[in-house]
Amino acid sequence: MSVKTTVSDTGPWVGQPLPRREDARLTAGAGTFTDDIRMPGMLHAAFLRSPHAHARIVRINADKARALKGVHAVITGEDVERLTKPISTIIPFKMFLPNYCLAVDKARYVGEPVAAIAAVDRATAEDAAELIEVEYEPLPAVVDPWEAIEQPPSFVFDEIKSNVIWHDTFSYGEVDDAFSRAAHVVSDRFSVQRYISTALETMGVIGKWDSSGLTLWSADQRPGFATHALTTALQIPHSQIRLVSPYIGGGFGNKRKATYMVIVALLAREADRPVKYLEDRQENLLGLVHASNQVMDLEMALDADGKILGLKLRDVVDEGSNVINPTLHSMLKFTNMLNNYTIPAVRFEGYAVLTNKCHSGANRGIGKPFMCFVIERAVEMAAKKVGIDSLELRRRNFIPASAMPYESPMGNVYDSGDFLATLDTALKTANYDDLLKQQEEARRAGRYFGIGIATAVEPNSLNLSAYTLMTGRTDTSGVGEGALVRMEGDGSVRVSLGNTASGQGYETVVAQIVADELGIHPHRVTVAPGFDSAVNPWLHCSGSFANKFSGTDVGAIIEAARTIRAKILRIAAHLTGRKAEELTIREAAIWVHGANEPLLPLAKVAMTAYRDLLRLPEGEMPGLEARHFYVDPQSNLPAMSKDDKRLRFQLTFSNSAHIAVTEVNPDTGAVKIHRYIIAHDCGREINPMLVEGMVHGATTHGIGGALYEDLIYDENGQMLAGSFMDYLKPTALDVPEFEVVALETPSPFTPLGAKGVGEGGSIPSLAAITNSVEDALKPLGVTLTELPLTPNKIWDAIQKARAEGKDT
Repeated sequence: MSVKTTVSDTGPWVGQPLPRREDARLTAGAGTFTDDIRMPGMLHAAFLRSPHAHARIVRINADKARALKGVHAVITGEDVERLTKPISTIIPFKMFLPNYCLAVDKARYVGEPVAAIAAVDRATAEDAAELIEVEYEPLPAVVDPWEAIEQPPSFVFDEIKSNVIWHDTFSYGEVDDAFSRAAHVVSDRFSVQRYISTALETMGVIGKWDSSGLTLWSADQRPGFATHALTTALQIPHSQIRLVSPYIGGGFGNKRKATYMVIVALLAREADRPVKYLEDRQENLLGLVHASNQVMDLEMALDADGKILGLKLRDVVDEGSNVINPTLHSMLKFTNMLNNYTIPAVRFEGYAVLTNKCHSGANRGIGKPFMCFVIERAVEMAAKKVGIDSLELRRRNFIPASAMPYESPMGNVYDSGDFLATLDTALKTANYDDLLKQQEEARRAGRYFGIGIATAVEPNSLNLSAYTLMTGRTDTSGVGEGALVRMEGDGSVRVSLGNTASGQGYETVVAQIVADELGIHPHRVTVAPGFDSAVNPWLHCSGSFANKFSGTDVGAIIEAARTIRAKILRIAAHLTGRKAEELTIREAAIWVHGANEPLLPLAKVAMTAYRDLLRLPEGEMPGLEARHFYVDPQSNLPAMSKDDKRLRFQLTFSNSAHIAVTEVNPDTGAVKIHRYIIAHDCGREINPMLVEGMVHGATTHGIGGALYEDLIYDENGQMLAGSFMDYLKPTALDVPEFEVVALETPSPFTPLGAKGVGEGGSIPSLAAITNSVEDALKPLGVTLTELPLTPNKIWDAIQKARAEGKDT
């Protein structure tokens, strides 16, 4: 089916493409973001950042900065070491590595904050930063991850005398036997670059102290972890920290920076005034967080008919200076390592390697786009080796719909989906046979015209028990979220979540869900647009990450709403002398099942709950408010035995098929995307309009990663892409009009049958575009294994092929 566009005036509301209610407010500039907040006496912060990739800090003198007129506070690494504890980790490693909010003793990447200043305005703070005298002792920079493993010129953290922070091997099934029986083995090395999502709003923090403690306003999208990191670093109780997230102008996993919060808190405490810090774009590119550059060696074993028997994978992830959540890229590859194929045996050897670069972290998809890229590129190579069409090879290896729910060798449970139907829908939408004819005509005319296909699963809701499997620590498990639903005395409803919206449309979809549960119109539901730890219900795992809203967060919303609904029916039954099971709620009224007229207005019951307290049923508490903390029941603990490392890493699986139609200019190496077709299945769609918007956005991210974006470091660890002059992003002129078709295979595991969709387009798009470009260059015999596919790389490949006489 194509996206639904018709909106009904009545429920049910889930499944209707209601326009985002937030948009009118946000497009008129009426939304409050971090930088919109003003306070009397507010100061502005700036950082002095390291110009060296790796250097010992011999001496810092900030006297001149402190003496500058307008400066109210200056802190250095020496102050931080005295006043705070190191930042706590998300993934709890056994080893201790001192990771403070400012560089202490050593700077470990270009752009690492070395000192921080609070002044009357940003310009004065930046002037003061230039007055700070720092004596550095430059050290050899660790830039190449292979060199970091095999012949390190130095250690990023001297405490462990190695740059390998994690190394492990996981085997599932009879891998050696699979390869011994193989008729064909495909092998190659694949690599992907560093890139970042560059949200419209950069990271910002405001800190203010008063008699009750510390209040922080921030665009951080994981407030649960951030609060824990703050209380650990600042050594103050949770109850004295209030964290507020106003509107967030895009997150994509990048907006998680507890170090900035600690710095701003220290400046505000020293100055005894509110302090604001907002990244500029150069700082955002240099020092927020990067998706890791990664290298993977793959071997794929197949029988004579093209059935995949097994995989061997060796994965090296360049973590930069990341000791907050290293192994995250490796860990999440376990969720789509087999993609949508029946592969009975796999061996994965992973390395997480420290280098002198900005720390790695979450970025839309986190490891899964590269994992899909590797598998889908290998499928194309395998098809050539076996001598069959790659579409046929996929069909022979897809997990069949009849096998759902399907447990993979790693312990992931694929809940639902028809991968063959998704692929066939994409092919039909693309008029695939006609495309092949167009390609023949283009090639006869000497044009390099390509068709690329990639299929993918999109895992949702990260089971945090995976941390235990990676590190052996057992203090974090499962995944959950909190929701608060309150019906007021007039029958209107307020909702707040532990999650933080950053453009997904939560205000709209939450209203749809609650309206259905409580029998009212969505316009009667007000959803808090931000997060406030003093008000909202939250857990350590609260926030926006891992595509968890549709499966996990919705569970909390529905359970809270149903608690209210049950109470409403009990009160209504008491008021009318009926049994609660005889009654229902719809159209803002209480009805007897099967009746033609309402029994009484819903507002009458709500008013009774708050006002007419002596008419409540005996023992019934006043009010209509419910707070629910939902733990996803599909999450589990790993067995942690030597021979059993299975786990449900992520808990539901959406899927998609992408077809990219491209043309390569052989004189310049430039790639033009003529068409882009997407068939996807994220279960029951809560709001099809918002779903399609996320499909467009995520796919655009993938296009950027495939063709444009590259955070390049030179051999000295200097970043060469510090602005949008050098860090190229796709524009509206570069992105095609997406042709999207949606299928709906409801999940049996989630409260509404819905699954995540926010990351989906970013996962297969790298492979679809690369497959298309390689297909365009098929007459030259070019093989593409390294991203991004920039014009110079493609031009070089063309020239090399022509020099070897491959141009046919």
